[in-house]
Amino acid sequence: MKVYIQTDIEGVAGFCFFENRKDKNYENILHRQRMYRLFTAEVNAAVTAAFESGADEVYVNDSHGTGYNLIFEELDSRCKVIHGDNCSGPHWLPKLDSTFDAVVLIGMHAMGGTKCAITAHSLWVVNDGAIKLSEGTMAAAIAGDFGVPAVCVSGDDKICAEFAEKIDGIETAVVKEALAPHQACTLMPEASRKLIAEKVKKGLANLKNIKPFKIAGPVKLALYDSDNHAPPLKQIGEAVTADNMNEAFLKYEKAMPWTKFDSEEPYGFVFPY
Repeated sequence: MKVYIQTDIEGVAGFCFFENRKDKNYENILHRQRMYRLFTAEVNAAVTAAFESGADEVYVNDSHGTGYNLIFEELDSRCKVIHGDNCSGPHWLPKLDSTFDAVVLIGMHAMGGTKCAITAHSLWVVNDGAIKLSEGTMAAAIAGDFGVPAVCVSGDDKICAEFAEKIDGIETAVVKEALAPHQACTLMPEASRKLIAEKVKKGLANLKNIKPFKIAGPVKLALYDSDNHAPPLKQIGEAVTADNMNEAFLKYEKAMPWTKFDSEEPYGFVFPY
């Protein structure tokens, strides 16, 4: 069995406000490192659970910000990590294809505009609003185009509710209750990791009964957000139309100024940015 773990940090237990990458003061650096440790531990709980469920290969996509948030030396040595400048390689979900058996999503956040959700941002609007997606359900929809089911998600109660509404049978690990956009009632780290491991195992055990989340084409797609991820949200760039979600997503993102897909030569990236 081959498992792809898509990750983000906003949905991790203990995380409740956006990081400030520009602030170099000691307290901020300590806080960010603390969040990375919490993030790494939750991802590792999912990795280990996947191997204990019979996985032969587990790939982890470090998909937040700089793509360099996971503390490698604290991860299960059997997994492989995709890291580095996001959207500079072949895809937002590099290496994901039809050879995978399941997708697991750890640390997801709600779509932009969701009331009382922890650091909600990024709203994907499909077919003029017929369907709305978060980053997490967008990843599940892209996986669906490859015929790969999303079997488990972790995050706050709002993002887990979105997944449960869209994907029958998916296991949801609610590691925190969102009380306001920057306030939560959260499980303690050990409890969140235990819950994630349990839910990953249940999802993988039931993967044959969970259908891939596939949105029928043709697809018209647009992204809504703002500079500080706060309302009012506005459409970013021009809407695109394609035969399926994967093609629409790539077509849209490749037109964005912040992406450098299919890079073959250095382009001046430095860490951190």
